[in-house]
Amino acid sequence: MKKSKKILVLTLVAALGGFSLAAAATLNDAEIQSAIEAKFENKKILNGGGPWVAVEKGVVTLEGKVKSVWAKNEAIKLAMEVDDVIAVEDELEIAFGESDEKVAEEVAKRIRNYVFFTVYDDVNLAVEEGHVLLKGRVTMPYKATNIEERVSKVLGVQSVTNELQTLPTSIYDNRLRVSLTNRIYRHPIFQRYAHRVNPPIHIIVEGGRVTLTGAVNSNLEKLKAESIARSTFGVFSVENRLQTDS
Repeated sequence: MKKSKKILVLTLVAALGGFSLAAAATLNDAEIQSAIEAKFENKKILNGGGPWVAVEKGVVTLEGKVKSVWAKNEAIKLAMEVDDVIAVEDELEIAFGESDEKVAEEVAKRIRNYVFFTVYDDVNLAVEEGHVLLKGRVTMPYKATNIEERVSKVLGVQSVTNELQTLPTSIYDNRLRVSLTNRIYRHPIFQRYAHRVNPPIHIIVEGGRVTLTGAVNSNLEKLKAESIARSTFGVFSVENRLQTDS
């Protein structure tokens, strides 16, 4: 029995010694560069203009142009995740879009296509030299985070300032939202909008106070939506911000 125990201990010591040697291994600069480039390729960050990776004594330099602020931030994060990277020097540039108008159009499209963006959310945006400002209110905190990420991936976006506010959780307000939606979109004037993926009238409710945002075809529709909202039981006040095409 004593002999068996001795063999077991020696085997364990040998195994631990092997583990220590493996843990002590480090990546050289070339291996670090290859590992980072593999991460970039896997995340589809690489494009014709960069990012280019240079490594010297564990210090990584990222150069070239990327498509968006998300790509820039993601490149830095991925580089830092590689073993034996001491620091990352960011010299990346973000490519500009065709124009602020084109960037704004794509940003608006990304927001409208977000699966959790509903008629109960209101997002306004402004773009200046590729810098995007988001304002408005959403029903859940994760929506603000997800919308910011989607916007940050748009070609030409240099930065995103997220000023979206989250509406308070309220069973009363939730019931009022449903009631207003049914009354507005079941009215003959608005029935043709009801089955759209993105209905034009957004209904923002906070503490029984209602704000109507979006766009409708005429002033008649604008006034009718307000009239329906004001006559809905439980509504304390109505602010009509609907815009008209005519």
